[in-house]
Amino acid sequence: MMLITRLKPMDEISSQVKDSGAVLILACNGCEESFGNAHPQQLRYLEEELEKKSASVTQTLSIDFLCEPILVRYWLRKAEAQENFDSIVVVSCGIGVQVVSKETEHRVYPACDTVTMGGRFGQAWGKEICKECGQCILPYTGGICPLTACSKGLLNGPCGGSKDGRCEVFPETRECGWHLIYERLKAVGRLDLLLGLPLVRDYSRSEPPEALITLRDQILEKQVQTL
Repeated sequence: MMLITRLKPMDEISSQVKDSGAVLILACNGCEESFGNAHPQQLRYLEEELEKKSASVTQTLSIDFLCEPILVRYWLRKAEAQENFDSIVVVSCGIGVQVVSKETEHRVYPACDTVTMGGRFGQAWGKEICKECGQCILPYTGGICPLTACSKGLLNGPCGGSKDGRCEVFPETRECGWHLIYERLKAVGRLDLLLGLPLVRDYSRSEPPEALITLRDQILEKQVQTL
């Protein structure tokens, strides 16, 4: 099994991309069997709904694995050569969103929340890790997840021990996650996202809905039958 995601409510997605200019939808086919959000029909639905909310979708692109930086870099360059866009809506797990954010200077927004199904999942080699918290906050933190980038998993800023951009826990080997978030938001002109209400984690959202559990069981049953 791979990471399982579910599409965010359209109101939440459209509120993120509001006033973000032309939009590129970038989807991952790597875990399509597991959740189906990158299925062409689902992507058409996402495109149509964003258009209804006055977003201008210039292109919808699916690639095999958004967790592979080389692939992401190649297809982003190709997309940039074909169409002009200002922001990217990423249809993938949290790992894909983080990789895309690292490979572009455009604003990046997740279209999905990643939920846990229990047990261990295959993840690509790299520093990007998804906690499967069920409420992806990457649009507020510049595509850098504070739950994984910060050694303490702090949601609303660095701890008092952070110094000179280094992590208090691992100062010799690790940068402060919130220092990285600040620098990323500053680079894309969105330091305003650090203002306002604090981020609050709703742990109940990490529990998968019954429909996903049923889908998981159906996929596993098919895999067993082919053995």
